[in-house]
Amino acid sequence: MCLWDLSFVEQRLIDNYWLILCCLLIVGQEQQKSYVHVLPNGGQPVHALPYPNGIYRIIVRGSQTSGLFTIIEGLIYINEGARTHYHMKEDETFYVVNGTLQFYVDGDQFCAPAGTTVYIPRNVTQSVRNLNSKPVYVQISFAPPGREYYLEEITPIYNTQPINFTLANQLNDKYGVVNLPEVIWKDLNCISNSASLLTLSSFFTFLIIFIQIYNK
Repeated sequence: MCLWDLSFVEQRLIDNYWLILCCLLIVGQEQQKSYVHVLPNGGQPVHALPYPNGIYRIIVRGSQTSGLFTIIEGLIYINEGARTHYHMKEDETFYVVNGTLQFYVDGDQFCAPAGTTVYIPRNVTQSVRNLNSKPVYVQISFAPPGREYYLEEITPIYNTQPINFTLANQLNDKYGVVNLPEVIWKDLNCISNSASLLTLSSFFTFLIIFIQIYNK
């Protein structure tokens, strides 16, 4: 049937459909119009790990990146790190700024010295430890964003001693984090031999790689 043979009501519905579709396309293509500039030691402090010194900082929120990603950063001290788990709602990318970490990802263990990037898709088992290094400075990105809200809610739980792990586990369920039994760490001799710091150029390289992976 030709378009001009349709009834008046049907014609109006088609007109509104295309109007709504065009509006959705315009909104979907809207980009962030303001940049984000965070100085060293800036950002919002949060208690990210269940250790007294497990304080990280939210550097860039999803609301500042048009809902693309979140960036946090912090120090992982010796014999500390994230327990074995996986994320159901976001992909995670680590950039090791200095020191050396040991990762467990999808059954594999490997050393991650300064300058290493590790991308971990959602639903992939992971854990990370600082086994033999000085405090390791790491930046972590989550895509899509939302991890910042979990960190804000877990902070008062981790700030209270003794930690109420029942509440912590309920929050993990809410944000799609599944904890698993701890792995047995292999002795890979992941000893830090570099004190290199993140440079501006490497930071932009890391962001470009991360965004390209996320947009595939």
